[in-house]
Amino acid sequence: MARPPSYGSFVSDLSEVLAAWEEQYVSETSYQKFRRACAWVVDESVKAVSEDMRGATRDTFRDPPPWMVNGWQYRRSLAKNRDAGLVEAEAYVGDDQSAVLKYAMGDGENTRLPGDVGLAQDRILLPHWRNLLETQGIRPNASHDLPGATMARLIRNSQGVYAKRSVPGRWGVYKGEVKVGGSRLMGYIARPPRVRAPVTDAGTQRSLFVNKRGKVKSPTKVINLGRPRILLISIPRAEYRPVMQDPWVAANAAARRNVADLMAGELAENIRHQGAKAAKGRLRTVLDQMEAAGARGEYAPGSRGLARGRALRTEANRLLETIKRGY
Repeated sequence: MARPPSYGSFVSDLSEVLAAWEEQYVSETSYQKFRRACAWVVDESVKAVSEDMRGATRDTFRDPPPWMVNGWQYRRSLAKNRDAGLVEAEAYVGDDQSAVLKYAMGDGENTRLPGDVGLAQDRILLPHWRNLLETQGIRPNASHDLPGATMARLIRNSQGVYAKRSVPGRWGVYKGEVKVGGSRLMGYIARPPRVRAPVTDAGTQRSLFVNKRGKVKSPTKVINLGRPRILLISIPRAEYRPVMQDPWVAANAAARRNVADLMAGELAENIRHQGAKAAKGRLRTVLDQMEAAGARGEYAPGSRGLARGRALRTEANRLLETIKRGY
C-alpha cells in the first residue's frame, strides 16, 4: 500500500550536517547561538521543501485544487511561545491530502484498491467532471471530490427515485454498462431529456409499432435532446505512477545543499552583531570618560586634557561607525 511522504528522514539528515558546525560556532560565538542557528536553518529548510513541493504539484498535475497544493505544510521551531534553544521544527503533509498524495510517491507504481480512500468499499468511482457539470450542474468541492450527498442522489435517480421538485434542465440518471478502452465497465450514465418530435409540413410525427395484442399503435414520436453521457465509471482497482517522487528527492537535495550557506551566513551575522554589541559597550565607556573630563574642566583652553579629549572623540566616532555597520 502506498504511504504518504515523511519529513522525518530529511530533518535527521539535516541534523548530521548541522553538527559539523558546532565547534566553529562555539569558538566564535556561543553554544546558545549555535542551537538557535540550527533551529533557524531547519525552519528555512523545511519551508523551502514545502514551497518547492507546492510548485511541483502545480507543475505535475493539471489544474490541481488549492486544497491539494496547500497539503505541503510546515511549522517553525522558532514560532511564538517556543523555546528558542530547542530545535523542533515540524513539516508534514495534511492528513486529508496525504490520502491522495501518497499514491504519487514511492519507487514504483502504486495500486489503489476499493476501500483504501473514500467511503465506497467495493469499487472505485472515476468522475467525468464535464458531463457532471453539463447534465447535473455538479462541480467538484474544495478537495476536488463530489459534494456531500451528491452520490446518494445519483444512486436514487438511477433507481427511478426523483425529488418532487426537480431542478430544471437536469438530466435523468441510469446505471448500465459502458465501453471504455475495449472493456465493458459499469457506470452511472446521464439520460438526455426526451421531447416530442417537431411538427413537419406533413403534420405531427408519429411512431408506428405493434403491441402484444397485435394492434398497430401510432403514438406521437419523441426524440432525445442529445446522447447519453458517462457520469461515473466503476473500476475494481487503479494504478498510479509516482510522479511526485523525483520532485520530492530534488527538493530535499536542494535544501541539504543550502545548509552550508545558511549556517555560514548566520555565523557571519552573529559575529557582526557581536562586534557591534561590544563596540556599543565601549562607546558608553568613552562617553562617560568624556563627560567626567568635561566636569573636571580638562577641556578648558590651554588645559592638558585637550589632546586626550580629541583622542576620545576620535575613538567615539570610530565606534559609532562600527555600530552602524553592525545593525
